[in-house]
Amino acid sequence: MIYLAEKLTNIIASKAISHRKSEFVLLIFVAEKELKVIDMSYYKTINGKKMDAAIIEEANLLIRHTSDGSITIKDANLLMRLVQDGNKITTTEENTIDYLFRNYKWTSPAMEWFRTELKAWQVSRKLVPMSVDELGDKHFYTKDVLLDDKKRTERKHLLESAARETQQDHDEIGLWIRLQDGRTVEVFSNFIAVANEFVELRGGYTVPVTAIEKVEI
Repeated sequence: MIYLAEKLTNIIASKAISHRKSEFVLLIFVAEKELKVIDMSYYKTINGKKMDAAIIEEANLLIRHTSDGSITIKDANLLMRLVQDGNKITTTEENTIDYLFRNYKWTSPAMEWFRTELKAWQVSRKLVPMSVDELGDKHFYTKDVLLDDKKRTERKHLLESAARETQQDHDEIGLWIRLQDGRTVEVFSNFIAVANEFVELRGGYTVPVTAIEKVEI
């Protein structure tokens, strides 16, 4: 317990999160996530649709701290931070947001604020779809797009899993790839092979691992 308390103190300091009541729930979530107290997969399937488990769990935690179980503007702000965490919105996150709108109670100001903010953010962050063939003559970002070692390790494991899945089931896997001009494109391939610092896609096209922002399995 002493060790956990010390870790929690370090997390609080490193995240620079204040002790205001409005941010206390986020503090708990960040601490639990980093201490691995929460044991859950990244995705959660509800009614046959893949959802972001972290956002669902956060919403459930937030409504337990309100008198009538409503999502307030402050709560909506915390949820928006989680939605924006990946820097791009995916089908999984769209499914999750739609589920929250349909199944959770929101105050009118919170709903209006969230919809407005989400629309503005989607316009600025929308992924550019691109085929594997179109990717063939593009130049890629020269530095690693992931700055965190944990995220780099996770990317490596996901790419290895994606390679196995395409070899066994030939499923299409989505990759977010950053180009030299700064755009992030989404490419789907039913063949992925990892070789050292490069990933080979369908048709023999190669992409540096360091240019890959996200792997969607």
